[in-house]
Formats: sequence, structure tokens, C-alpha cells
Amino acid sequence: MHLMAGPAGRWSMGSLGLHSIPQALHMVLLTVLVMMCLVVGDFDPDSVQLPKYLRCYRCLLETKELGCLLGSDICLAPPGSSCMTLLIKNNSGSDIMVSDCRRKEQMSDCSYTRSSPVFGFWIFSRCCFREFCNNPQNRVFYIP
Repeated sequence: MHLMAGPAGRWSMGSLGLHSIPQALHMVLLTVLVMMCLVVGDFDPDSVQLPKYLRCYRCLLETKELGCLLGSDICLAPPGSSCMTLLIKNNSGSDIMVSDCRRKEQMSDCSYTRSSPVFGFWIFSRCCFREFCNNPQNRVFYIP
């Protein structure tokens, strides 16, 4: 056993009361929780409301130059769904966009590139999963 000389030798775990610190800490935390319940009231986890719908930007016809030309509003998608933007490009560089909500049953359409039935056009589909992530200000982060 190692003994310490001087003032440090007189200190021990028992004399510091360190073995009772966890008990004291638990009592303080319990007291704080009881006081919070008395002041705030009962906490009911069912009273916390999560959003029932994801809000997305909707526009049926949009260009980068002119903005939304037809059907600008908000659509609501149920939980697990996404906001979507279709980007239709042609070889001359003009882009047309369609923004809408996408139900989870339609998520297979979320990320694809394919040629359009009209020669010289390509369709890019992109989904995102945050509120209004497909509006013109936010879509620059996920559409090339």
C-alpha cells in the first residue's frame, strides 16, 4: 500500500465524501424534475404534434428566366413522401421545370434521367425531403 506524507496523506476518498456524490447528484436531479413538473405541468408525449404533411412548392410550368408561369401554389405530401422537380432540358439550353409533391408510392420516379418522347429533350427528376426544398431558392442545392 502506498502512503502519502504531508497534508495530502490526510485526505482520503471517505473523508472527501466522494462516494456519496452520485447519490447527491441523483437527489438534485430528482428535485429539479419534480419542481419542473410542478411549474410546467404534466408532460404528455401525445401532446407533441409532428407535422402531418410535408409542404412542397408546386408549379406546373416554370422557366429560370420567367419564373412560374402556370399553377404556383403549395402541395401537401403525407409523411414519408417528398418534394419533386422535373427539369426538362433541350440541346439549345432552355430549361422548363415542373415542381410538385411525390407520394411514397411514387418514389421510384425520384431520381432518373431519360430522353423525352420529343426529339432533343431530356427529363431529369429529382426529389428532396425538407419543407419547400424544391422552391426556386432551395432547389439550386440539389439540381445541377
